Amino acid sequence: MEEKFVCPICGETTSSFMGNARKDRLCRKHADLLKLGKIYLDKNNLFRDSSTDKILNNETENTPNKIEENQIVTINKNNKSKCIICGRETEGLLFCPACFYKYKNKELLFKITNCSNVELLDEDYEGRYTCKDGHVVKSKSERDIDNYLFEKEISHAYEKDLPYGSSEKEVLHPDFYLQNYLGKDKHVYIEHWGYNENNIQYTKTKKFKMPIYKKLGITLICTYEKSDSGKIDSALDRKLKKEHIKENEINFED
Repeated sequence: MEEKFVCPICGETTSSFMGNARKDRLCRKHADLLKLGKIYLDKNNLFRDSSTDKILNNETENTPNKIEENQIVTINKNNKSKCIICGRETEGLLFCPACFYKYKNKELLFKITNCSNVELLDEDYEGRYTCKDGHVVKSKSERDIDNYLFEKEISHAYEKDLPYGSSEKEVLHPDFYLQNYLGKDKHVYIEHWGYNENNIQYTKTKKFKMPIYKKLGITLICTYEKSDSGKIDSALDRKLKKEHIKENEINFED
């Protein structure tokens, strides 16, 4: 008896091409949404809404081939047909369809050891997360910070240009800008350092930005994924107390 494949989200018949069913079992409608980036497949092989992060699978307990935390994919020289992110079969390609559509517009950092073990560093890749005030940010932590500022009725802008030189290219984009937070023309910036310390790009970015912030004499509040994530509200309650902020300095520098 021929096995019937159904979409893990809605239960409709899985889309197929030339008689071959999609490996992720999505129907045509949800396959199109995946292609447009409106849904994505997370590291546990669960489909999520890109704007709300809500799990869409109907039967999450029965979802096959769940991906373990911090998985390292080993590429066997006799079988190179594995996705370098999740390890699923790819028929000779570097990525499976789900990982390709999830990461196709992103800049990824991999750690490769022994010429065969491939590990994706940092799940804080640039994504699309919609905040309560309509701002679209790039990470869950940035969304939490934006939502906090909105709920506290603190006027803010996301990634506002901060010129630091005469060239048009000499512009920084601190994560958040709090206009007149300490009084007229006394602005505050927030920079959320959200990447793993093993990320070379993170290290280069931080080392590049911090001296410029100090030279410009801006008032900067630093938050950190490692220590503040998961309790961002209490961290911001403490770090945004006006009487504790040192003007024209880097506050809470790690």
